[in-house]
Amino acid sequence: MNFYTLKTDMIKALSIVSFSLLVTACGGGDVESNPPKQQDPQSDEYTGPAPATEDIQKYKTALWDNISTTDKCGACHTVGNQAPYFANREDVNDAYSATNPLVDLTNPGNSRLVEKVEGGHNCWLASDSACGETMEQWIKLWSDDRVSQANTIELTAPVIREPGSSKNFPDDPSLFNSHVYPLVSQYCVDCHNESSDFAQSPFFASNDIDQAYQAAKQVINLDDPAQSRLVVRLGSEFHNCWSNCQSDSMEMLNAITAFSDEIAVDAISPEMVISKSLRLTDGITASSGGRFESDIIALYQFKTGEGNIAYDTSGISPAANLTLTGDVEWLGSWGLSFTNGKAQASTASSKKLLDLITSTGEFSVEAWVTPNNVVQEGPARIVTYSAGDNDRNFMLGQTQYNYDFSLRTQDSNTNGDPALSTPDADEVLQATLQHVVITYNATQGRRIYVNGNLIEVTDQDIAPLTAWDDSYALILGREASNQHVWQGDMRLLAVYNRVLTSEQIQQNYDVGVGEKFFLLFSVSELIELPNSYVMFEVSQFDNYSYLFSGASLVNIDGSSLSSSLPLKGIRIGLNGKESIHGQAYANLDLTINGGQSLATPMSLSSLGTIIGLEKGASQDEFFLAFEQIGEHTNVSVPGEFISPDEVPSSSETAQIGLRNFAEINHTMSSLTGVNQANSKVFDTYQLVKRQLPSIENIETFISAQQMGVTQLAIAYCDSAIEDTNIRNSWFPDVDFNQPPANALSAAERGNLLNPLINRMIPLNLANQPDTSDVYNELDSLVTRLSVCDGACSAERTRTIAKASCAAVLASAVVVVQ
Repeated sequence: MNFYTLKTDMIKALSIVSFSLLVTACGGGDVESNPPKQQDPQSDEYTGPAPATEDIQKYKTALWDNISTTDKCGACHTVGNQAPYFANREDVNDAYSATNPLVDLTNPGNSRLVEKVEGGHNCWLASDSACGETMEQWIKLWSDDRVSQANTIELTAPVIREPGSSKNFPDDPSLFNSHVYPLVSQYCVDCHNESSDFAQSPFFASNDIDQAYQAAKQVINLDDPAQSRLVVRLGSEFHNCWSNCQSDSMEMLNAITAFSDEIAVDAISPEMVISKSLRLTDGITASSGGRFESDIIALYQFKTGEGNIAYDTSGISPAANLTLTGDVEWLGSWGLSFTNGKAQASTASSKKLLDLITSTGEFSVEAWVTPNNVVQEGPARIVTYSAGDNDRNFMLGQTQYNYDFSLRTQDSNTNGDPALSTPDADEVLQATLQHVVITYNATQGRRIYVNGNLIEVTDQDIAPLTAWDDSYALILGREASNQHVWQGDMRLLAVYNRVLTSEQIQQNYDVGVGEKFFLLFSVSELIELPNSYVMFEVSQFDNYSYLFSGASLVNIDGSSLSSSLPLKGIRIGLNGKESIHGQAYANLDLTINGGQSLATPMSLSSLGTIIGLEKGASQDEFFLAFEQIGEHTNVSVPGEFISPDEVPSSSETAQIGLRNFAEINHTMSSLTGVNQANSKVFDTYQLVKRQLPSIENIETFISAQQMGVTQLAIAYCDSAIEDTNIRNSWFPDVDFNQPPANALSAAERGNLLNPLINRMIPLNLANQPDTSDVYNELDSLVTRLSVCDGACSAERTRTIAKASCAAVLASAVVVVQ
């Protein structure tokens, strides 16, 4: 029963263009007395000459078999149609000759074939980028060990931008509310509102103006309103116009322009010593290369960035594309963020996993994940190949600080139990970006690797794979039943039908994940050495921030410093002002000796820092400000420090306090009637006891304590609702054998909520929340939790009762005294 995840959800709720190629004329030759059989271009079966070499055979199976079909390149690039004839279905050897000029086997991503489909030329999918990724993967499968493993990056001079005046979104949403929100809240609410039947992010039409404003920032361009996505989607992409697309687009443009016109310009102070500026997309793509991807059978890099499909770009057919449902968002730096949703492949396409894994008897699953927290239970499903709560072929899950690996073998049950888990005391799983790999074969059994390291845990139940079920589906984020929700980000997922070695796992960990750029901030004028740059590796960390790391000084001409260079106090600027957060390099103070070669980047700092995203990756403009660089100085004066003796005294103290850990436990026991010795309650209390408030001063209260309170409340409510006597005593008029649609319908809902409120808020105190307000909040919660992809089961009714109970029991009613 996935009670915690439901509770967590509740808390979060509270052109086609020809190839331009040089074609050489064919020479003369003997006429064959027995020409090969003419290939039917509509047939998928190849009947022409056999591949002449081993490489042509590899080319055929990896690339040609895929691109020569009529739904792809075979519709045009065949003999008698459009040259070059790289999809020639009469002779694969001729096709091989025509294809070679179009591919780069050491760097498949630079291939002409990739560039064309990625640019929209005859893409067979709904996403051009997914077509490009798939084409690249097919070429990789052909090129094999010829793929370059080099990690070197060629640094080239970037675009030179002068840091200029910029407009920034005000903190207050009033201007947005006056000009733009009236349009989006009227015409976009059917989709871009989180409570709509067809909810689709971003939620700039949310009923919550603050949430709507935050979402709208990503689709509004203050400096050039005509380039705002809200305007372009209407005028150029004809997206959900409400009358005439051109007039609707103009109406939106006028609203955004009016919004922008009332915002003051942030100008850079002339006293500041600054570099040239850059946008993220001005950087050099920091593609490390060198990932080990042999034997890959499913690959998700999540580069599409929009829509409801995450594409399998492994190049192995059939593509097990994932359909996104529920609360799943795309990450700007490649990835998916799961809150209360899932990504699921069809059972038909998932079957390739069964076929290819059972043919070898071994496999590996590799994922880059960032769990939202370390209190998820269930186990919460990160990746599962299953049919429901108790039927699966394999699963990677989370239980608090542990990763769990369930696998169906001859000695396990149908759920893949017992699971192999990382040790409790080691707290291996952390709420940060981690590289996780699970592997299995019949000799080593199951293994778990985290950040390149093999976790010391022995599989006690090594057994061969049993007959897996081909009716199961590959799912990310939660179970097929929509239970056991996992909350977190996933940036890459790969499935192999071989065991990865520790060296291969370390190799992929070292390469890293996500879209990264090298930003070269020009300081040539400041140090009087042409083509000199302070360089950072920058990525969009999530939908709200950027990660800066690897600060270094480099000269792309390979020149050296003629004299010593003092360098002090680097600050990161954003959109015309210094960022108020993340100034990790402000204390930098060093002198670089004269004669120092800058041919290779010289490290300035090993620190990394987070800078808040404001306008989005395509609009935010960065620059660097220096306290000193060479002869240029601009001393930053810190704010006035008030000594403790000078802090104004106050006789005012908080009039309320906190219940401490023992009092909270006792109060919850009294309210629910569940004995403190109850095993589930006792174990949870011992787990979170040190996380609960230890003193009654409310000024010491932190969010981690609230999470502990919530966990304990969940344990009490779970135990109470699962106890038939307590449940029937509390809710005599609720039929828990019925699904929510019946038991908790609008007409029957009071039978649950009124007794619950009377029990959990027994005192009628003036400083307590109004019971009608509590009822309305719980009513809204029950409405949200009663929505399932299919029909909710009767078990869901009990789960909703537990969530409602915990919502009150973990509130200030209990915590505050």
